[in-house]
Amino acid sequence: MRINQTRILAGEYIDLVPLDASHATALIQVLGNQEIWEFTWRSITTREQAEQLIDTALVSEANGTAIPFTIMEKATGRIIGTTRVIHLDFTHHNAEIGCTWISPEFWRTRVNTEAKSLLLHFCFEELELLRVQFSVGAYNLRSQKAVERLGAVKEGLLRKHRVKSDGTIHDNIVYSIIDTEWPEVKANLHYLLNVKYDGGKATM
Repeated sequence: MRINQTRILAGEYIDLVPLDASHATALIQVLGNQEIWEFTWRSITTREQAEQLIDTALVSEANGTAIPFTIMEKATGRIIGTTRVIHLDFTHHNAEIGCTWISPEFWRTRVNTEAKSLLLHFCFEELELLRVQFSVGAYNLRSQKAVERLGAVKEGLLRKHRVKSDGTIHDNIVYSIIDTEWPEVKANLHYLLNVKYDGGKATM
């Protein structure tokens, strides 16, 4: 089964727009910020590497294994990052939300939480998945806290799972949300986005 996902997932502060080759120039500028890669196993240091990342996303979309999005600031139309539904498996009704890279300018704002909310609604309520997973590098404490704040369950550690280009070995931590947990997670996301944020800024 393949999904022809061509519509925008519209939020209050951001829109998730289907990734298009025309977004490449602006996305490459975002992905060129080395803060994004500090605690990840990836290392994007050249324009060519950033272009390859975008090309890979579009190929995976064509193969039916991923649905990539560009994150746009709603008020300005500015491209501020990218995210994807990856490892789509319609036989077993599961997928992963990942490859989420956002300009550091928007860290500790509602942007990441709203992006995850839009994607989780899409995965559970439109794709009717049973399980959505997240894979977070063990060094990336900021992302671990963000996923845990959603209400995802920590399942385990993949030891020595990735090797960075500089030889650094990274463990990966796996989290998941399953369909029976989605109503509670959905209520928590509503609380986070409507109570815990003030004017787009996190209060925690």
